[in-house]
Amino acid sequence: MPPSNRHEVTVEWGDCDPAGIVYYPSYFRWIDQATYRLFLAAGVRRDDVSSGQWKEGTPLVAAECSFRRASQHGEKLTIESHVERFGRSSFTIRHVFRDASGEVAAEGKETRIWARKDGNARSLKAVPIPQDVRKKLGG
Repeated sequence: MPPSNRHEVTVEWGDCDPAGIVYYPSYFRWIDQATYRLFLAAGVRRDDVSSGQWKEGTPLVAAECSFRRASQHGEKLTIESHVERFGRSSFTIRHVFRDASGEVAAEGKETRIWARKDGNARSLKAVPIPQDVRKKLGG
């Protein structure tokens, strides 16, 4: 079983649409946060991003989410995340959202690449995932 990370989010009023259910972009925000937490739990640190000029990082290249049932304000959702697949320079992270009863509310995936850049964003190039990172994340 690959290393995983689990954390809880509380659905806030601002996470919902006028119908009172979670607005779909909220799931993508939570997925991004879950990936960051997975990296931290595995001891993987990304290049310094404080200057806005990182040289090596993990840009997102694809994202998807399937919604199994509506979640609403005040609900607590547990998100479990793990790396599902490794490629040479890409990896796919799976995220499962469960409600308090354990029922799946949503499932998401994101594909990221390990990339390096020298200069502007157009210089971005996929590079092999470092072996230590691959090992920490279960590859």
